[in-house]
Amino acid sequence: MVANEIFYIDQFRNRLNTYAPVATDTFDKLRPILRLRPVAKGEFMVRAGQTATDFHFVCEGIVASLIVNREGNTHIKNFFTPGNFAGSKASLLRSSPSSFSLQVLDAGVIISFDYKKIKRLIYDHEDLKNFYIAYLEENWVIDNEKRQLAFATQTAKERYLTFLETYPGLDKRVSQHHIASYLGVTPTQLSRIRKIVYQK
Repeated sequence: MVANEIFYIDQFRNRLNTYAPVATDTFDKLRPILRLRPVAKGEFMVRAGQTATDFHFVCEGIVASLIVNREGNTHIKNFFTPGNFAGSKASLLRSSPSSFSLQVLDAGVIISFDYKKIKRLIYDHEDLKNFYIAYLEENWVIDNEKRQLAFATQTAKERYLTFLETYPGLDKRVSQHHIASYLGVTPTQLSRIRKIVYQK
């Protein structure tokens, strides 16, 4: 049992409503498949090579999607902060092994739900369908395109400034190593970038 359960469930529901309004009777049918639980720092919610079954909502803490290459180097694809959904989307859609891992970087609380069960509810409820479409458009298309363009057109310093804007305060909650991994630079390069940014 997690303390403040009602608070976290309300947080989840309010987040759904930012995409599209979800009726009370629809949410009442969704509620039984939600699993609220604490997560520990370092915990893997899914590992690369495993087939994901659950989608997650971050109530507290920080989760990252990451890839380890053949040389053993880690690359962070995305950070998931409170109020955001996290999951291995292609693995969920295709029921295939995930190409990356989801790991907790900062202990917190998440809501997990079986992806196949929520898909069945989406098919049967127009309001959930509207949420799902809006979520896909914003997160799987628009935000993904923004990130790809940033990495293709911005300098390392500009990418760092975009990171600070996208994830306010996160630079004080995760290691510089993690930030460097996300930006595609070495920790030494990030240190130089930070000196330039903060000396002004």
